Amino acid sequence: MLIKQPLHIIFILLVILIGMQILNTITAGLVSNFGIYPRYINGLIGIPLAPFIHHSWQHLLSNAAPLAVLAFIVLQQGVKRFIWVCLFITFSAGSAVWLFASEGFHAGASTLVFGLIGYIICNAIFSRNIFNLLLAAIICFLYASVIYLLTQFVPGVSWSSHFFGFIAGCIAGKLFISKQQKSQAHY
Repeated sequence: MLIKQPLHIIFILLVILIGMQILNTITAGLVSNFGIYPRYINGLIGIPLAPFIHHSWQHLLSNAAPLAVLAFIVLQQGVKRFIWVCLFITFSAGSAVWLFASEGFHAGASTLVFGLIGYIICNAIFSRNIFNLLLAAIICFLYASVIYLLTQFVPGVSWSSHFFGFIAGCIAGKLFISKQQKSQAHY
């Protein structure tokens, strides 16, 4: 796959995230009310919308760079795979957040960030490909502080979005193994 196509997709994704944050800023935070609100029917709309909504510019900026890097890595497996993995993470993790999280509006691309980390790690393990395993090890090293957040309860931060995103990504890593990856297993 050419580098240009993944960069184009990442650019579009970042433009959407920035556009949503501009809209949230203009409306004095009204867009944040469309995040996931657990166990309320109105909160279900947040499941597909939450990854695009951020409560502040700082919130968006903390998610944008890791999302771009991780998306680029997963996009190397193909656009279709990337879309299916992101949809699986968004709807699986979002549903779990809706069912089990504490009250409040849960939003942010960190669900996808943690999900893509889980996907890359578990896809490497289940595909049994040394290159993917080395890539996963590099991701673990580079994002160790992000992964560490899975063990921390920080006030105002949706631990459940991080946790369920990571779990959904791990499941996706097992589910979305291609026949080609299975046939190329090296260890």
